[in-house]
Amino acid sequence: MPETTAQKIERLKAEQNPWEELPRLFEQFRAGFGAIPAADLNQRLKWWGVYTQGDGDGAFGGAAPYFMLRIRIANGLLTPAQAAVIAGLSQRYGRGLADITVRQNIQLHWLEAEDLPDIFHALWDAGLTSQAACGDDTRNVTGCPLAGVDPEEWTDASALARAIGRELIAREEYYNLPRKFKLCVTGCRQWCPNPEINDVAFTAYRHQGEVAFGLRVGGGLSAAPYLAMALPIRLTPDEVLPVARAVCEIFRDADELRHNRAKARMKFLFLEHRWTAEQFVAAIQHRLGRSLPSAPPDTPPPAEFRDHIGVHPQRQSGLFYAGVSVLRGRLSADQLQAVAEAAGRFAQPGDAIRLTAMQNLVLTGVPAAQVKDLGQMLAAAGLPIAASSFQRGTISCTGKEFCKLAVTETKSRAAQLVRALEARLPDFPEPVKINLNGCPNSCGQHWIADIGLQGILVKTPQGPAEGFDVFLGGGLGAGAGLARKTLARVPATELADRLAALLRFYQRHRQPEDTLRDFVRRTSPQQLAAVLGQAPAAPTPVRTREELARAEAQA
Repeated sequence: MPETTAQKIERLKAEQNPWEELPRLFEQFRAGFGAIPAADLNQRLKWWGVYTQGDGDGAFGGAAPYFMLRIRIANGLLTPAQAAVIAGLSQRYGRGLADITVRQNIQLHWLEAEDLPDIFHALWDAGLTSQAACGDDTRNVTGCPLAGVDPEEWTDASALARAIGRELIAREEYYNLPRKFKLCVTGCRQWCPNPEINDVAFTAYRHQGEVAFGLRVGGGLSAAPYLAMALPIRLTPDEVLPVARAVCEIFRDADELRHNRAKARMKFLFLEHRWTAEQFVAAIQHRLGRSLPSAPPDTPPPAEFRDHIGVHPQRQSGLFYAGVSVLRGRLSADQLQAVAEAAGRFAQPGDAIRLTAMQNLVLTGVPAAQVKDLGQMLAAAGLPIAASSFQRGTISCTGKEFCKLAVTETKSRAAQLVRALEARLPDFPEPVKINLNGCPNSCGQHWIADIGLQGILVKTPQGPAEGFDVFLGGGLGAGAGLARKTLARVPATELADRLAALLRFYQRHRQPEDTLRDFVRRTSPQQLAAVLGQAPAAPTPVRTREELARAEAQA
């Protein structure tokens, strides 16, 4: 019988550690795209953060010999010099694009094989790497972007995030995992790096006056979303790294996960193989060779909007951080260079640039007297510190512009949707989390958004057209829950009008304490679908009209 996809990939991994293949891959790069064998092109390059990409218009194949490179940035911490290096690489090799991801990475596009060796060396010289940014290994370890500067944080956990990241890509025994493995370590009270959707998440809190960490395992989204299971143990900071290794080894040695790529994530130990929290704790303790203190799981924070936009005081007296809104996470090379220059000019030395899970960025260590000048310099580059409710809350995956799996474009549609909602609802008072995803895999995290949009093709008289399924009411923190699919197959051209109708309905019928998530959860799906499903407006800017009369009568 022919090999299954899972069997082929497992064989390739067993034959050779892709992390040891770089000298051979460099020879292929220098010989050009056509010299790279399919096994390397489609698999081994991923372990170095490299994927093939399309031609920028959703087309793939031999006519599009380009690559995406994902740069691994632990805890999202960058120095101005490192940001300048990435900006330079984007300008020289990547047609001036740099995308911030929901895991605090930066992705470059349009790269050609012959240039990859020079790009790798430039990253290494800057103290950066793309190793394990993709592939069946430990992905970038995320954390709070305000680590060390947040006045309210439980602890600065960034050193732990970096240590785990280094440890799990330095040892060859961790290259061959069943699938990707995502970790989060946060010392903040808000859980802004979204620990609930990671395979492993360490969350700090205080126990008897000392810093302790809770542990959650098995989180993940994709087509089978699952919020991480809280384990009934308490860890000291010194136990975080050994426990991270132990959990990684449990995942690595779970042979039951290696037979089906679609069910190879750690969450399927719980979803398919019926592991319990107690069973998982026992497995950790067996790996450690000692017991861990039993304790109730730590309590999730309130369900707040987890971004850091705006100017706020740091724990260091006289210094401020400035959260900068990056529309759909996409920066031009010139914008990234401006960020590097602004941080170098106005911020204190060190990791002054921090990338966020909301695809924005934060500049830290800014003296009070420099905040205004910083804001003016960033605004001139098209990076506002103040942003609309829609811009600050909208994120998107890569979309079919560059991704083989996506069926819809997301980056440009996210920008268009933001501008359309700003025009229709210019005074909307609160941030709304709108997540666009080009396929069911949820890189854009539509399951945990106020409004989640999953790309789909819609039948029209003119043939298939891009559209979205609309999911409502997702969110993390206290009362965490997944968004529910409320309306299917909305043409992309009608999306702004339908969402504007929904948001007007919310404004008219909400209770004073309601967030959008609260309102959606206490309103029947049928009623919400009726509001979303009204006939779209004419293709002119929406003014005041009676489009909600029917929905209000039903309410």
